[in-house]
Amino acid sequence: MADQQLREYGRNLTSWLKAFPSNIPRYTVERFPIIKWLPKYQRSWAIKDIIAGVTVGLIVVPQGMSYAKVAGLPVQHGLYSAYIGALFYSLMGTSKDLTIGPTAVISLVTGELITQMADKMSPVDVAATSCLMIGIITAALGILRLGIILDFFPTTVLVGYTTGAAATIVIQQLPNWLGVPGINNRAPIYTILVTMFKAFGSISWRDLVFGLVSIVSLIAIGLAVDRWGRGKFSIQLIKISRFFIVTAVATAISYAINKDAPHNAKGQIIPRVSIIQTVPSGLPAPKVPDMDGDLISSMIGKLLAILLATILEHIAIGKAFARRNRYKIDSNQELLALGLGNITASFFGAYTVTGSFSRSAVKFQCGVKTPLAGVITGALVLISIYFLTSVFFYIPNAALSAVIMVAVFGLISPPTVFYQFYKINLWDFLSSQIALWVTLFVSVEAGIASGVGFSLVVLLFRIARPNFHVLRQLKDRPDVFIDANVDSTFDTVPAPHGILVFRIEESTTFPNTETFKTWVLEEAYKYTRFGGKVKSAKDRLWSDNMEIHVRDLRKIAHGPESNITDDDLPKLRAVILDFSAVNNIDTTGLQGLFDLRDLLKDYAGVTDYPNAFFELHFVGIQANVLHILELSGITRPVGPIAMQKVEVLEEGEGIDGVQADTNSDSHSSQLKIEATKPRPLPGGNGAAALSVNGAGSSPFLKEDGLVHLTVRDAIDTILIRAGNWSQSHPVEAQFSSESDDEKDLADKTEVHYV
Repeated sequence: MADQQLREYGRNLTSWLKAFPSNIPRYTVERFPIIKWLPKYQRSWAIKDIIAGVTVGLIVVPQGMSYAKVAGLPVQHGLYSAYIGALFYSLMGTSKDLTIGPTAVISLVTGELITQMADKMSPVDVAATSCLMIGIITAALGILRLGIILDFFPTTVLVGYTTGAAATIVIQQLPNWLGVPGINNRAPIYTILVTMFKAFGSISWRDLVFGLVSIVSLIAIGLAVDRWGRGKFSIQLIKISRFFIVTAVATAISYAINKDAPHNAKGQIIPRVSIIQTVPSGLPAPKVPDMDGDLISSMIGKLLAILLATILEHIAIGKAFARRNRYKIDSNQELLALGLGNITASFFGAYTVTGSFSRSAVKFQCGVKTPLAGVITGALVLISIYFLTSVFFYIPNAALSAVIMVAVFGLISPPTVFYQFYKINLWDFLSSQIALWVTLFVSVEAGIASGVGFSLVVLLFRIARPNFHVLRQLKDRPDVFIDANVDSTFDTVPAPHGILVFRIEESTTFPNTETFKTWVLEEAYKYTRFGGKVKSAKDRLWSDNMEIHVRDLRKIAHGPESNITDDDLPKLRAVILDFSAVNNIDTTGLQGLFDLRDLLKDYAGVTDYPNAFFELHFVGIQANVLHILELSGITRPVGPIAMQKVEVLEEGEGIDGVQADTNSDSHSSQLKIEATKPRPLPGGNGAAALSVNGAGSSPFLKEDGLVHLTVRDAIDTILIRAGNWSQSHPVEAQFSSESDDEKDLADKTEVHYV
């Protein structure tokens, strides 16, 4: 299946490249969705878009400055990222709710990269270079339509590393929030905590008051609105705008305290409360980021972390709001928009932007109608950059830290989420914990890498060690076969003596071929007896301990006190493999089937008695797998070849009208059909698979004898062929010492020859 998709992708890409010149107008319209939806814009949408745009603008101004501090950049660079992201996405985005700009996790990793490159580049240059590189890679993924790579990152890892990153940000903001000076918040979190407690005696009580009052106010507003303003949009706007309200009030109080503060010899203010101070007005001149290869190679680890966080956050948020509003986003177009947005932003003093969950949620709550709200947000940020920078001078650092802490606290998943992972799947829980704790104590890129790496190892282990099942027949439903070990609430009976039915719940590929082969053989050892000649002691190999191995297996299957011997078990007559869950088979898996068939034939006695009866049958094979099996020769084609000689008798004769010509061995006998009534085509992969070579013939005719729609069909065919064999090989049948049950089954099988 995967190789077919790869070939199809290659053909589509080639066709796209060839047709690109003539499709430029259409491609332009597709890449800029605003061209399609703007002419349809309705006046009734405007009020909702304006409210959403203004509200998000009021939030992103304090948040942008706060996140810039997290990244270790001057606060104005957060505003540069905010307006460019909002404006650019409105042109190319496919989600009405999504808004892009600076976010907590991206700011954290960018700050780690700036610290790493401190002795080689300025913080602003590091941010711009990383932004450009992320933009180029993301845009390339969108152009090449490689959004599929996002499928390799489990939700549990995303939850784990996001929680770890948010907790890291909260701890980094504690010194500013509490007013503890001289703390390096880029140090490991345990170092920050230890140093902070040691320096607690030098705490600034004014900063502490600002921090405590700010965070209490933010939380209190949220709780009050949730309690008394539920369902009232005008009151909900107070909660939505609380970051702006608290920042504005804190700034006004800070101005009143600091307006008469003394100045040093250089004319710089000595504030009574720690404040942002100078914020440049206007936009910086465009500048090409530094693209030195050696510097970029030294950034590669952090760049990958930023890239993954950027893409995962953006697409996950976009899909979440698309589901809530019942529309679809184009993941590849989103990657292209995000990539081009970051490329553009890198020339104007911005750092990497991506989708913001909190601000997107605000747009959703405001009832936004189109991406035009992003233009309003971008315009509001530009106004603040040009006209409000003198006001930003007095914003307290403690208040900004409170804004950061409350904003990112919503990214911390509660313990109940991880407990839910634990109840559902232990491996998913472990992947989330690895991502969380490695992110918290090492770094974000290490957390992502370890979480994803662990998940991939688990995935490979599941492929290499899939679930195998021995199927038994329901007592009251002879056409239904289940694994009694999985569901013991049903009464089951085994398949007819000498017939074993197995199901594998994974594709048959090189990681699991040996395991599957060994498992099938051991199940045959447990429930059937050896059909060949027993070797004398002198003829056995020195390493032959098969008898001991088989005895141990039978004790496991039948109980430690059992004394099961070969005389108590039927001979192996047929093995049925339910391949309904097998989506793919590779060369190793195919060779494994041939090896398994040969080993089973040897165990059934075909090696010692060439005319002994044994067959390997398949059930529910999907189309692509069936085609490979037919090409290999392990099955025969299901189609016109099997319909060459058909003689119709009166309907109802024989078992499903299936007859056999046994003038040749069991692997090449030409079967005939007598008045077989085609069954209605059921849905599902099995039906589609068995009709792959139908060409006008029914896919359910059992004349071919090795491929079937259901287990019941396979067993019926085996019984018929076993009966034919016993009548055409009476000497071999007697010599092979069939059990009484097998003889009864053969005697009851009515056979006609054509």
